[in-house]
Amino acid sequence: MSAGWSRWVVGDPTLAEPLLEALRAELAPVPAGEAVLQKLESGDLHCQLILYFSPGLQAIAHRHGAAACPSPDSNGLSLLLGDSSLLQ
Repeated sequence: MSAGWSRWVVGDPTLAEPLLEALRAELAPVPAGEAVLQKLESGDLHCQLILYFSPGLQAIAHRHGAAACPSPDSNGLSLLLGDSSLLQ
């Protein structure tokens, strides 16, 4: 994966579905070669949902408060939207 990624800490995954539905609608269709990846990470009290936006989705990522980050580690990542080849 290349540089230029962004990371959004969504928070409690059990409360995230309305946000994810809005994001799906906003990104329909996802541009070719781009993706939003997701990962569950341990938080202070509960698990947190983290979304990673590929380099071509930075305008949308920043609208959601995502911060620049290095390419995500593929361990534990899954595809939320877009090109599954970015999981490799």
